[in-house]
Amino acid sequence: MSITLYDFPAKRTEHSAWNPNVWKTRYSLAYKSLPYRTVLVEFPDLERTMERLGAAPTETKPDGSPKYTLPVIHDAATNAVVSDSVSIAQYLDETYPSPPLFPNGTHAFHASFNDIFPVRIEPMLQFLIPSIASVLNPRSEEYFRHTRKEMFGKDLTELYPAKGSERREIEWRRFEEGFGMLDKSMRKCDILIMGGNMPCFADFTVAGWLRSFRTVFGEASEEWEDIMQWHDGRWYRFMKALEKYENDAVQPIHARL
Repeated sequence: MSITLYDFPAKRTEHSAWNPNVWKTRYSLAYKSLPYRTVLVEFPDLERTMERLGAAPTETKPDGSPKYTLPVIHDAATNAVVSDSVSIAQYLDETYPSPPLFPNGTHAFHASFNDIFPVRIEPMLQFLIPSIASVLNPRSEEYFRHTRKEMFGKDLTELYPAKGSERREIEWRRFEEGFGMLDKSMRKCDILIMGGNMPCFADFTVAGWLRSFRTVFGEASEEWEDIMQWHDGRWYRFMKALEKYENDAVQPIHARL
């Protein structure tokens, strides 16, 4: 296997492969039938591991220092180290062109989609992010809670809408409406975003977020079952169509510092 994918671990096997952005890359690699190995990195070890690997930071911290995020891949065949799911998808198309993640004529569409979709699903974050903390190993959970408190200005317990509350009902409907905007832009007969039978990176972007939610909350959860009924079952059909590209069974190894 020439490609190494860096991901975060979880405390239980059923919660492995929980990160939505890493899921985009997992889908992309599986779609292109590219074998890979997974290296797991705890949150407190991420910066040192990525600096040692030579990965580029993807964001900037409030103090101006570089911030590293996952996914990151290292392709031993080319010695390329690529950060960020979109950049990774672009690299994969350049290096392993078939089948394409960005079909000809869709680059402008994807650029717009990558700008708009995160805004549409913003209500999802207050449900997903606090729940992610509970699936992490203790070191990562402590780090995650601390850094997210700095980011949001409140504890994750305050961010999460309590069950049975009016706020939860309102925010859950906003979450549904965010996906409803995408539903309205697709024909009723479409399963994939651009129609037809071949997925593109936009499909894997949506699926990555949904797959993360399913992993964290559980397939039998009330929340996931509700999502699968939204918009006449569109997202159930959508996830079933992409199920063959779900590959979270790769045996991971932990990064050694």
